[in-house]
Amino acid sequence: MDENLYTVKAELAELGFHFLDNHIAIGHVPQTGNINNHVIQVEINLDCYPIKQPSIKLTRINGEEDLYQSMPIKWRHVDEIVASNPKQSEFYICCLHNWSAKREQNGFFIYSRILSWLESNVKQEWKLEEDLPTWRILPQFSNSVLYLPEFFLKQGEKVESKTMFKMDLYHQPFTFKNKTKASTNKRGDLYPYKEINYQESYTFFPEISEEKEFNKLKSLILGEKHSKSTLFFTRIPRYTEFKTFYQLLNYLRINNLFREISKDIKNVVLMVMYMGDSGRMEATAVILGREFIERKEELVGLTVLKIESMADRGKAVDLTIGLIGVGSLGSQIARLLVEKDVDRLILSDKDKMSLENLGRHVLGSFHVGNYKSFALSNFLSILYLKEGISATFDDDETAKHSDLLVVTVGDSQAYDRLAFQKFLNYDKPIIWAWTSPNNILQEIVITTKLTGCLNCYYEKINQDVQLNRLQEIARKEIQKQPSSEFDACGNPHTISRMERMVFFATQIVSLISYYSKNKNFKFDYVNYYWGIDDIIPTPLLGHLERNKSCFCN
Repeated sequence: MDENLYTVKAELAELGFHFLDNHIAIGHVPQTGNINNHVIQVEINLDCYPIKQPSIKLTRINGEEDLYQSMPIKWRHVDEIVASNPKQSEFYICCLHNWSAKREQNGFFIYSRILSWLESNVKQEWKLEEDLPTWRILPQFSNSVLYLPEFFLKQGEKVESKTMFKMDLYHQPFTFKNKTKASTNKRGDLYPYKEINYQESYTFFPEISEEKEFNKLKSLILGEKHSKSTLFFTRIPRYTEFKTFYQLLNYLRINNLFREISKDIKNVVLMVMYMGDSGRMEATAVILGREFIERKEELVGLTVLKIESMADRGKAVDLTIGLIGVGSLGSQIARLLVEKDVDRLILSDKDKMSLENLGRHVLGSFHVGNYKSFALSNFLSILYLKEGISATFDDDETAKHSDLLVVTVGDSQAYDRLAFQKFLNYDKPIIWAWTSPNNILQEIVITTKLTGCLNCYYEKINQDVQLNRLQEIARKEIQKQPSSEFDACGNPHTISRMERMVFFATQIVSLISYYSKNKNFKFDYVNYYWGIDDIIPTPLLGHLERNKSCFCN
């Protein structure tokens, strides 16, 4: 590594750079002449080179140091690191995409990337491989976060521009620089900005009563004891152009948009929406000291807030899924369906979570002794902030309200009762799924109005040569391995391999996702056979016709 650093330093020196210390090189780009009358000065930090990507600080443009106000409006791929005073911001060039510790990524390479970045900005012509997705115009490097639901941002695009709106905002009590805490009996925005320690992390939530998922997150993070402030919000016209925080805030001040803010408010939480480089609406949020609004420049205070929104991804599974049996397999299916943004999920299971389920179930030790279906419904709702997950003990109600049933009950008698009594004439698709000890043989059978029933599948095993051969191989493998493990009381429990169980769940959810999109299935059954040391199973799939001698025909 020392040899690599020595080489790159020599190359940069050849290009006219000199070193402020052992790792920081300063120089001009281009080395000689200019690009359409533009020359920049940069600092290249080679700390931990080549393992760590060098940082490239832009220090001057055409000899000017006041980049906070002279940064060209149209320049792109430059990050602003904001100090408490926006006049002291630092700017870093983003041009070393996909950095890796390769020999060819040397001093000449670094210089060529900076030069290409400058040429692209000056000429406003970007190569596709260089114009990668970037941060917003104003980056959001911050310890603190403003959480917003997606619809809030969409509605913000429609409000009247150059108008200041306000709403209540909830957050943790501020910590002061003297290490004491603010009282929750006093509004947080009444404390002077300069007294608050913004090195601490705070989370902010605007008051939006109709958003259940959003308010669930607010309760989880803030709890009962929190402070209230005011969120000020404005949208600036689409034609407005700026590149730095100082340019944006100066625009707001010149246009007198702060006049609506009461003089009692000492720290102002402000969110601004604007048109970004890419032609889409963007947003930034800051906390401002009263001093900036009153034009007391020497006392300016500013803290950037990161904005995070709860994305509306759409429904990957636009169905109501009924899941009967939420044990080891069923709970994994439920988790994956929620992650797929299922429209609605109904869980049915009368069993309680027991100690032997730990490590074999999505639920954990906090849920021991609780009914699996209700505990899992509540757990997934909180974990993923998801509405539309319900629980019941009633299999008939689950079937009635579902577009598709998934049955993963744990024993064959329960399967037979459901298959040959309750759901023999069920007119919606059912996915039946079960697995052997050690997950050596995993079976999925899909029954619809057009297929045979489970009994037809059992008959097919006897009649289909390939299916019979695979099942016979699996049975011999199952017999070789211990099928049960015993607890301290001598009770047997089926041995399960969870990595195989999770794989099985993914296959079932993939079938559901395919059906949601296409309203049909590519096959009616599939067997997965795992040799005891296999990493990938052997699949066998096919179609399930009605057996002429079966009672379902």
